[in-house]
Amino acid sequence: MRISAYLFDLYGTLADICTNESPEAFWDATAADAEAFGAQYTGKALRAAYLSLCADEMKRRHAELPSVPEAYLEPELLHVFRRLLPEGADAAAFARLFRRRSTEWLRPMPHAAETLDALKARGAKCYLLSNAQSCFTTDELDALGLTARFDGILLSSDAGMKKPYRGLYELLLARYGIDRNTAVMVGNDAEADIGGAHAAGLKSVYIHTWQSGPRPESLPETCREIGDLSELLR
Repeated sequence: MRISAYLFDLYGTLADICTNESPEAFWDATAADAEAFGAQYTGKALRAAYLSLCADEMKRRHAELPSVPEAYLEPELLHVFRRLLPEGADAAAFARLFRRRSTEWLRPMPHAAETLDALKARGAKCYLLSNAQSCFTTDELDALGLTARFDGILLSSDAGMKKPYRGLYELLLARYGIDRNTAVMVGNDAEADIGGAHAAGLKSVYIHTWQSGPRPESLPETCREIGDLSELLR
């Protein structure tokens, strides 16, 4: 069967990233950043406010999308950053700074760009379907040189729902007119990527990386496992 569309996960599949928001030093430094935007916090106060506002955003999402199970709702963190700062402050810039401070490394997975290019050269479409925050991920896609390589992008923060919820897959398929019978999902998460794709009637390809967690005991019959992205070209 000829594959017409490849749906890719991002983090752990195309991008290798490590972030850490746990250290007190991170929150102290971010509180100092917030001061430059006109907000006064200690590190502990900023962390408490951030977590509280994240919970508020989940409630707002639930009101917007009451049919989506709570476990699959995704907040929009840009709203949180706006509420942390005085009115009129550049929340998007603060969000980017927050992300950079928490990121220990960000780099493309081996053969990510060349695999996307080769698939597109064969006439396939490539789409991104990721559990991600647009206020973080847009810049990271640019930094990785991946943005222009996709024919369409759908992030969970924009949709208000996240994988493995079937509704997110259906939204991507409908938005870009993708034929599920000739499409395949590629990801490193056995539940979010592979389980979600299976629920949506999609074939899938699993790639195990250090971000995958424990290796799954089994995969759907409609899924095959690869060890490297370049194997998609075989």
